[in-house]
Amino acid sequence: MKIDWKLIWESAKEPLREIVLAVIPGILAYLQTIPAEWAFIFYLVLRAIDSYLHKSGIAEKGITRF
Repeated sequence: MKIDWKLIWESAKEPLREIVLAVIPGILAYLQTIPAEWAFIFYLVLRAIDSYLHKSGIAEKGITRF
C-alpha cells in the first residue's frame, strides 16, 4: 500500500488554516489583551475574510487560491 503524501497534504491544509486563525485570537484572549467574547468575534471576522479571499482567488494581487 503506497501512501500519497500529496493527497494528505492537500487534505491537511484546511484544518491547519483553521488552527492558525484560531490561535491568533486565542493568544490575545490568553494574554488578556481582549475579552474572550471579542476573541470569538475576531475569529469569525478572520474566518470570513479568509473565506472571501480563498473563494475569490485574487491571484493578480499576490493572494493565490489554496
